Amino acid sequence: MIVTLGSHKGGCSKSTLTVNIAAELARQGQKVLVVDSDPNTSVSRWVAYREQHSPDLPRVTGIQKRGDLKNTLLDMDRAWGVVLVDTGGFDSQELRSAAIASHVLIAPVRPSSMDTDTLPHFVEVITGVEDYNPDLVVRGLFTQAATNDRDRSLDDAKSVLADYPEIPLFDTTMRMRTAYATVNPLGRGVVEWSDYKAKAEIQVLVQELIDLV
Repeated sequence: MIVTLGSHKGGCSKSTLTVNIAAELARQGQKVLVVDSDPNTSVSRWVAYREQHSPDLPRVTGIQKRGDLKNTLLDMDRAWGVVLVDTGGFDSQELRSAAIASHVLIAPVRPSSMDTDTLPHFVEVITGVEDYNPDLVVRGLFTQAATNDRDRSLDDAKSVLADYPEIPLFDTTMRMRTAYATVNPLGRGVVEWSDYKAKAEIQVLVQELIDLV
């Protein structure tokens, strides 16, 4: 299975999602490869941290790859249980070529107008990709949502997303939790940490992902 994480907005937790999904899939016994095509190389640093600080945990292999990813990903799909691709927060050759090869495209979105304002262009990209990959499954995911139930920004953002049926939402929402930042320099996922709420978010999300395919 090839899963690409992409959006047209930086800072929406693509890399955080990539490494936490990878950690949970590895915990389940999957053979996981993460492909870092983001110029920020956050995922590559996490893989290095994991090798250095958490060598006792299930292995996650990482590579860096830029440019046209399609054929590389199709080759990798034959050798790995799951291939996760982290792309930059902008339209790029990496995003489009990875999505053409993918089974699932996850679009992280923060519940803010700065993120939702990028959706019209992102839908254009999805439509173009689906001309080459009509079986692509697309899902949106709200990230960095407030933990305060009185905050209405998530509800407002969901109303906006309702106008974009091309990006149906996961049931899961990622909340703004310190555990995600705490575990990163240890090369761990939150499923390998003590914050049970963050752990539950990722485990439910990964089960939703598995059920898609």
